[in-house]
Amino acid sequence: MNNLLKDKEFVSGLKKLMIPITFQTLMLNAVSFGDTLMLGLVSQESLAAVSLASQVSFVMSLFISTLTGGATVLSAQYIGKKDMDTVEGVLALILRDALLVSLIFFGLAECCPQLLMRVFTGEAEMIGIGAEYLRIAGVSYLFSGFSQCFLCMLKVNDRAKTGTFITTGIVFLDLFLNAIFIFGLFGFPAMGARGAALTTVLSKGVELIAVAAYFRASGVVRVKGRKLLRPDFSLEQEFWKYSFPIFLNDMAWGGGVTVYSVIIGHLGTDATAANSIVTVVKNLVICISTGMGSASGILVGRVLGENRLSLGKLYGRRLSRLALLCGFLTAFLVLLCGPFITAFFKTGETTRDFLAWMLVFCAANCIARCVNGTVICGIFSAGGDTKFDAQSLLVTMWGIIIPVALCAAFWWKLPVVWVYFILSMDEIIKLPWVYAHYKKYGWVKNIMRE
Repeated sequence: MNNLLKDKEFVSGLKKLMIPITFQTLMLNAVSFGDTLMLGLVSQESLAAVSLASQVSFVMSLFISTLTGGATVLSAQYIGKKDMDTVEGVLALILRDALLVSLIFFGLAECCPQLLMRVFTGEAEMIGIGAEYLRIAGVSYLFSGFSQCFLCMLKVNDRAKTGTFITTGIVFLDLFLNAIFIFGLFGFPAMGARGAALTTVLSKGVELIAVAAYFRASGVVRVKGRKLLRPDFSLEQEFWKYSFPIFLNDMAWGGGVTVYSVIIGHLGTDATAANSIVTVVKNLVICISTGMGSASGILVGRVLGENRLSLGKLYGRRLSRLALLCGFLTAFLVLLCGPFITAFFKTGETTRDFLAWMLVFCAANCIARCVNGTVICGIFSAGGDTKFDAQSLLVTMWGIIIPVALCAAFWWKLPVVWVYFILSMDEIIKLPWVYAHYKKYGWVKNIMRE
C-alpha cells in the first residue's frame, strides 16, 4: 500500500479519472432515484410500470455501450500514441452507428409500446401506464445516444470534469422538471408517469445541446463532416474487432438483466416495486465500482499503448486489489443507507418485507460486481481481451442462474425473496473464474495498428 501511495503518476491518474466519473455516474443515478421516489409518491403501480418501461431504454443503452466501450479501448491507446486523427475517426464512426440505434428504438417505442410492455408484465394497469410513458419518452432516444458518444470522448481525453459538470446541471434540471410535471406545480397539470417521460425528453435534449456546444467551442475532438460521410473501413474493421466481443458481452449481460426484470415483473406489483427500489439503492452506491472500472480501462490502456507492458501489469494488480476494497465499501453503504432511503417510498407491508431481504442479497452481489466490473470491463478490455466476458456470462448467467431462477419462479413456485437470492448469485459464482483468467495475463499487450 505504501508503494502504491508513493506512485504519484498512478495515484494522480486514478484520482483524475475516477472521482469525476464516479460523481458523474452518481448524478445520473440520482435522476433515477428522483424519478422512482416521486413516482412512488404517486402510486406503487406507477413506480412499477415506469421501472419496467425503462427496460427499453436500458436495452438501447447496451447497444450504445458497445460503441462507447469500443471507442474507449481504441481511443485510449491512440491517445497514448498521440494520434488524434484516428481518434476523430473513431468519434465519427460511433456517431454514425448511434444514429441507427436511436432511430430503431424510437420507432419501437412509438409504434408498439403496449407490445413491449407485455413482454415484462401481464398486469393490465401496468401495461397501460408503461405504454403511455414509452410513447413520450421514446423521443429522448433520438438524443441520448449521441450524448453518450460525446461524453465518452470527454472521459478518454481527460475532460471527465467537464462531462461531470454538464451531467450535474442536467440532474438538477431533471429533478426540477420532474417535480413540476409529475405533481403539477406552478399551474401545470399533474401528469404522473407521463410527466416523468416528458421530463426525460426535455433533459436529454438539453444535455445533447450542451455537450455538442462544448465540443464545437473547445475542439477537444473535432467532428468532421468528411469523416462522418466517408467511413475509414480499415478503422471500422479494427473497431469492430474489439467492439463485437463487447457487443456480445453487453447483449449477454443486458439480455440476462432484462430476463431478470421479466421474471420479477411476472411475480406481481409488490415484487416489481421492491426490486425497483433496491435497484435504485444499488445504482446510487455502485457508482464507485463504475468509476473504478472506467478509470482502470483508461489508465491501463494508456500505458499499454505506450508499450509499457510491465507497468500495465502492475497497474492491473493494484486496481484489482482496490476494486475488492471498493466492493466491501459499496456493500457497507447498501446495508447502511438502504433502510434510510427506502423509508421515503410509499409502499405496502408486503413490499417492505421483500425489501429487507433484497437489500442483504444486493450487498453481497455488490462486492463481487465491483471486482468483476473492474477486472473484466476495465483491465481485460484495456488489453483487447474482450471475449472472456461473453464466455463467462454465457456459462454463469445463461447456463446456470437464469434456468434455475425460471424454475424457482414458475415451476417450483418458491417465495419471491428466494428467487431474488438466486438472481443475486450471478456475480459471486463468476469470481473464481475471473481470478484464474486474470492470472494468465493474456490482457497485457499493445493492440494498436502500426
